[in-house]
Amino acid sequence: MDARVLRWGGWVLLGLLVLPARSVEAGRAQTRNFVVEAPTQPAAEAVARHAETVRVSIAKAWLGRELADWPEPCPVRVKLTGGEAGGVTTFDFGDGDVTHQEITVEGRLDRILASALPHEITHTIFAAHFGGPMPRWADEGASLLSEDVKELALHDRIVMDLFKRRGELPLGQLFRVAEYPADLMGFYGQGYSVARFLIEIGGRPRFLQFVREGMDGERWDNAARRHYGLSNCRELDRAWRAWHKVTLASGRPSTPPLILRAQSDDGPEPTLPVRTSQAERGMTAASPGRREEREAEARPSLRR
Repeated sequence: MDARVLRWGGWVLLGLLVLPARSVEAGRAQTRNFVVEAPTQPAAEAVARHAETVRVSIAKAWLGRELADWPEPCPVRVKLTGGEAGGVTTFDFGDGDVTHQEITVEGRLDRILASALPHEITHTIFAAHFGGPMPRWADEGASLLSEDVKELALHDRIVMDLFKRRGELPLGQLFRVAEYPADLMGFYGQGYSVARFLIEIGGRPRFLQFVREGMDGERWDNAARRHYGLSNCRELDRAWRAWHKVTLASGRPSTPPLILRAQSDDGPEPTLPVRTSQAERGMTAASPGRREEREAEARPSLRR
């Protein structure tokens, strides 16, 4: 998908460690928190720099602070194509922490920098904050807010289409979806819309608190009451639908709180894509959990 900072200290730009390319066609660049492999050296350096930049701005936007450096750099693999961008982020969890994470992005370089990379790095911010898997709707919906205006406009249209065909889920049901459903684009669109609604009425910290409490024993009604003053998920659902009619239905564009990000050059308007997805979870006391976040555009080069 068109999917899923400057770090304002000198160490990122000055500290970019460019390692020798393994071949004439390959590039490799390493910063404090990322090690990037790409088909070309300029692409590897651009992705590495921008990864550090968005890691800072997204963490500040969501958590109010920068994250400490990770114990080991996150591998980022880049595949350059002529199409729109998509990405995959895989996590291992253990003892309430991320034990390993890895990002793969592909597409045109401008679309990777504008949308896919910020989206995938937002997943890493959430994984660090929660120390385990976040509910799918919240993880994907909120990560979409890190993308550029082109992608946000696309998802506004997806939400409008979802309501027209009455494909939306009641929020009490949406909150409990554990794996990606068959209507993946509708699921992404609704998650994006609900996340945007909750953030607009209560802010990002309250959203994270709501999600943490709701996912703890599936106490979504309690979380709606405590954090949004609504008696249960049904009342929250009514409020979201009313908000949708007033905002998206009136044509007001998405204007989430600013996160520093690239904007790709103007191009043809995207059509509604079809995503393919794989996800795997195994949360046991004996073995770390593993989770994969995957997004792909409905283009032959990006089909999984």
